[in-house]
Amino acid sequence: MNNNCLEAGNLYQKIGLVKNLLALDLMSRNAGDRILPISEYQNKFGVSRGTIQNAFACLKECNAVTLENHGHQGTCIKEIDYKKLQENCMRKEILGIMPLPYSVTYEGFATAMYIQFAPLNFNMAYARGAVGRIELVESGTYQFAVCSQYAAEQSIREGKQIEAAINFGPGSFLSRHVLLLADSRYDSIQDGMRVAYDSSSIDQSCITRNIIHGKKVTLVPIRAQQTVNALMDGIIDAGVWNYDDIQEHKHEQLNVVFLDESDYNNLFSTAVMVIRKEDEYLKALLEKYVSVPKVVEIIREVREKRREPYF
Repeated sequence: MNNNCLEAGNLYQKIGLVKNLLALDLMSRNAGDRILPISEYQNKFGVSRGTIQNAFACLKECNAVTLENHGHQGTCIKEIDYKKLQENCMRKEILGIMPLPYSVTYEGFATAMYIQFAPLNFNMAYARGAVGRIELVESGTYQFAVCSQYAAEQSIREGKQIEAAINFGPGSFLSRHVLLLADSRYDSIQDGMRVAYDSSSIDQSCITRNIIHGKKVTLVPIRAQQTVNALMDGIIDAGVWNYDDIQEHKHEQLNVVFLDESDYNNLFSTAVMVIRKEDEYLKALLEKYVSVPKVVEIIREVREKRREPYF
């Protein structure tokens, strides 16, 4: 292969990369918005003016975007097709991951995500345990994960390269956690009890450590979602679980104890959307499409049976 062919190949590769970056940049913009001057894109991406112009030409040719020159006011977006922009991104699809939708609150949250991202190619996966979900975001497997504010902040303190892009406020993740006890005579953890412990759940493991402090107990490693069944089967004597699930499934035979403020706070019940640290394009895209008030409203509608969940 001669030098001219190599240079042409490198040029096409560079144009393709810049096209991907421009598509990402435009994903967070609207029709009528003014785009950056070519010189700013040059500095931002470290390429020549011609490469920027060729990349824009590719996006215009596939009808992902139509631009309009307004003279001294700059160039504005006349028309924009977000799905076609996605086809020109390295990320062909927005992928999120959240807890298994075993409660009506999680059903509402998943429903809200599909409604919010309706203009885009989007899919949501479900997995238990904030530890695993956050690791999947950090590795780049998923663009975002939903977890509690406490789990996000704890992971950041431990050095995870993530950040909370959107905070949905108290009660958006779940109403609260509670302590479940097999014996109705007690209202707290007692020495000798077998207590459920899920190391993959940052929230459950932290709350459990808080309430067993100073007690001589046996920690039983089980999944948090198995807490109710484990109590009924006599495998454990106590465990921390989601109060929403208790209410929905009317586990009236369980001894439910509300936790003291010293053991519990709103960070556990607040949902946040975490992304890889300093992913400015994704953060701008999420801020464009995800309305916190609308998500909270949809969750409430699903909770109150005024909207059918779908996910």
